Amino acid sequence: MGDPVLVELDDDAGPPAPQDRPGPARRRWGLALTVALVLALVVAQLVADVRERARLAALDDVPGVLDPLPGPPDVAWRLHGDATGTVQVLGSQLLESRIAPDGSMSLAARDVATGAEHWTAPLLEAPDAALPATVARYGLQCATGPGLPGRVACLVHDATAARTPDGGPAAAATASSAPATSARLEVVDVESGDVVAEYPAGADATGAGAAVAAAVGVTDDALVLAAPLDDGTSVRALDPTTGAQRWRVRADTGFGGGWLRWGAEARVLPVGDDAVGILGAGVVLLDTADGSALATAGTLATVTGTRQDGSALVVASEGYTRLVGHDGDVRLEGTAVQVTVDDGSVPDLALTTSGGLRAWDAVTGEERWRADVPAQEALVVGTVVHVHDGFRVTTLDGRTGEVLWEATAPDLLDEDAVVTGLATDGSRVLVVASSVATSRARLVALDAAAGTEAWQTDLARLGDVTSVEAVDGVLLGFGTQDVVVLR
Repeated sequence: MGDPVLVELDDDAGPPAPQDRPGPARRRWGLALTVALVLALVVAQLVADVRERARLAALDDVPGVLDPLPGPPDVAWRLHGDATGTVQVLGSQLLESRIAPDGSMSLAARDVATGAEHWTAPLLEAPDAALPATVARYGLQCATGPGLPGRVACLVHDATAARTPDGGPAAAATASSAPATSARLEVVDVESGDVVAEYPAGADATGAGAAVAAAVGVTDDALVLAAPLDDGTSVRALDPTTGAQRWRVRADTGFGGGWLRWGAEARVLPVGDDAVGILGAGVVLLDTADGSALATAGTLATVTGTRQDGSALVVASEGYTRLVGHDGDVRLEGTAVQVTVDDGSVPDLALTTSGGLRAWDAVTGEERWRADVPAQEALVVGTVVHVHDGFRVTTLDGRTGEVLWEATAPDLLDEDAVVTGLATDGSRVLVVASSVATSRARLVALDAAAGTEAWQTDLARLGDVTSVEAVDGVLLGFGTQDVVVLR
């Protein structure tokens, strides 16, 4: 045998193949992509923020929308102790109608944000003979509108009513009550508080007589006064600049007027640009140009107010709803749902309840959709509809009726809780919920888009506040002895 041969096996196939290393150009390209992605996200967020700010800014002019409330509100300031509870907001001022215990009447302007008093305008002096402890004056009414820019018209009168045990005016007249014998309009400049005009508001030029005005409304070009009669309502329109009478008519609002109903039933509601609703025992819609009757509703009808766009009276009548305006009378099935805020994002939307929530076209009367959701009150903001029925809050797409989210009162508070009201600041839905068993009341803020809870607070932390209500876009807290502004 020959010598053994040694064989070496080399597993190394050779030097490793050279690997491509990222060059400067490739690294720059990757960095550029990352920067571009970040910039795109930032720009998208900025655009979204700008759009949201623009949306919320547009809501500043929508009646009833609150200022933003990112957290639980606190007591900002307190209304006067002798405020009647009638307040209205004009620009940055809150106007309080006040009736003092001695019977004098005044109007006070306060800064909405701080409560600082800007001015107080005396409107009616106390009677020469002191009022008995069981009697009070009542019914001070102040109104403004496009026909009275920068001013407010206040109707004052000398009617009295018996006090109730808690000191407030009685709802029903008693032997100690007396009808008004005279009335007048006081026109107040909102900036200065000066009374710039005074017009008689009775049956004759002196302002005295049987048909004493009990209600006032301001239309585009007139001050409209309504005085209840035994068989209807006397209505007259005054030029807002001179006080000259333009027309006077008797509106057939039905029997049952007279002083026993004085100040309680007569109402004047401007409707659109050229009509006015006169409410007594019945309802009549008048043309503001000449006082001619445009439409009527029977004595069994109840006017719940006007549409948010002011285009028609909302009339409840025998299980259906009528929208009565200058250009027509639309009949809808079901009972009207009170809409407290409507930003117009779902045009011509009308809501009723009849076996669930029903949405209608307010112009044609055609049904748009229905949902198996009960409702008492509604907010329409950003194309969605928020409703409550005392037990649950439901949010629906205002265009289709699709339910987006819901929350029940027990979820928000406790087992026997009920929902008593809704409000919104545009981003959140504010729910007022209370519990009878525990005497607790809470204000809960839910995200308007998702229904998730943003914050909640017990009203007890605000002192004597037992209920909360949005009035002209201002959140008011009501207690047994006090009314406060919350911010």
